[in-house]
Amino acid sequence: MKYHLNMHSSVFAFLLGTASLFAQSAALVATYNFQNSVNGSQGAAPALNVLNPTGTNGFVTDTVLGQPRTVLQLASARPNQNAGFSVNTVNLINPISYSIELLFTFTDGGGSWRRLLDVLDRTSDRGLYVNPSGQFDFTRLNSRSNFTLSPGSYVHMVLVVNNSRAMVYINGNAENDLSTNSMNLTTPNRTLTFFLDNLEDTSPNEFASARVALLRLYTNPLTATEARQLATSPFNSTVGIGPPSFLTSGVRNGATFSESSPIAPGAFFSIFGSSLSDNTGDWSDAFTGVNAPTTLNGTRVLINNTPAFLSFTSPGQLNAIVPDTITPGNVSIVVEKNGVRSTAVSAQARALNPAFFTYDQRNRRFIAALAADNSAYIAPADLFGVSTINGLAVRPARPGDFVIAYGMGLGPTTPNVPAGTIPAPRDGGYPIAGTSTLRFGQRPISSLYTGLSNFAGVYIVGFQVPGDLSPGDYELQITVNGISSPTGVVIPVAR
Repeated sequence: MKYHLNMHSSVFAFLLGTASLFAQSAALVATYNFQNSVNGSQGAAPALNVLNPTGTNGFVTDTVLGQPRTVLQLASARPNQNAGFSVNTVNLINPISYSIELLFTFTDGGGSWRRLLDVLDRTSDRGLYVNPSGQFDFTRLNSRSNFTLSPGSYVHMVLVVNNSRAMVYINGNAENDLSTNSMNLTTPNRTLTFFLDNLEDTSPNEFASARVALLRLYTNPLTATEARQLATSPFNSTVGIGPPSFLTSGVRNGATFSESSPIAPGAFFSIFGSSLSDNTGDWSDAFTGVNAPTTLNGTRVLINNTPAFLSFTSPGQLNAIVPDTITPGNVSIVVEKNGVRSTAVSAQARALNPAFFTYDQRNRRFIAALAADNSAYIAPADLFGVSTINGLAVRPARPGDFVIAYGMGLGPTTPNVPAGTIPAPRDGGYPIAGTSTLRFGQRPISSLYTGLSNFAGVYIVGFQVPGDLSPGDYELQITVNGISSPTGVVIPVAR
């Protein structure tokens, strides 16, 4: 069986995704001031998608917290004429750890349920509402605020989502604190929708007209102190803005997000923190020939004063490849944004860092893999909620299938390729120079190819699934020069 060394472009989007499974300091990623525009003031922020069914939305002058401001007026008329707006947050915020700041007022008389925020593309009744009594309420979860909203008065709201916890602060005061993952962003576009009721429920009447003076989005959770600071002076806030900042705990393995020895020559790593970059974007258009960029969107990462190769930047997360010259032991890492440097942070490096990339869904349990003929993603059929992606089927492996799993940190190759470099086409590819073994479930299997793909820093491991397996999830582990990849990641098999 001949393995394709070319990496399917849609797989690469999975491999270098931006979701993380732990919290860091909040970083401001999008501000909407509604000064006759629905554009975001940060470079990474997309414009809001505004729904204007009556044709009477517009910008008006209103008194907001004692001062005249231009605000966005949203005019709803009937259930099928909801006015509101939405924003696609892919590559903008952490889908399970984010914060929203909203300064608004309703312009109707109240007395009914009114939807403030939806995270499921208007397909469910789930979300954050103001109930008929004027209290902030997570629908169906019996969590009501003590605060009562008065029509015509602007209210400052901060929603903080931290994995399985959702909190609401009103005018700086904590009002709702609920153990729930109902506000996690799980749809493909990770869409936040404001003021619009759902479209697939029997009572699509939970909407209202409103005026909006300010919207900010933050990746990662704001603290109670920061929520109070924002409420005190919302138009002049500097919360989430500042020099680059991160901790040793924010330096992570680029495939597993593990904190243990995250640095190895030629391997991907991630940094989580705040104000790491002013812009969100990847290296797609930033290569110089075959060489990955060492400066991306105004940001650099220095390891022992040697620039790393940047693949992705955002205010809260950076992804990069370690330069070849780094040796095992303690290293010093600095993030530089537009010439301003962070405090140096220490981390541990080792010679190799073998790991398989995984899909974000289901706690990063399933390894990113393809059928060797590029016909299918190897994953549970329901993992992504769709049966095909970019023309490729989504299905488990079958006994006897040839499969390609994607990994990193497997060390030098023969011939060797410098870190951050796209390998030149070559018969036989670039197999790793080290000695490796492969385990599938409880049995050792042969690797038919273990080496670099045709992309910088990404390795592929080709193998045949044993033909006598029963359906189930089978752990895949590679060991290179005695160093093993993490356990707990699997390939699903079905007949």
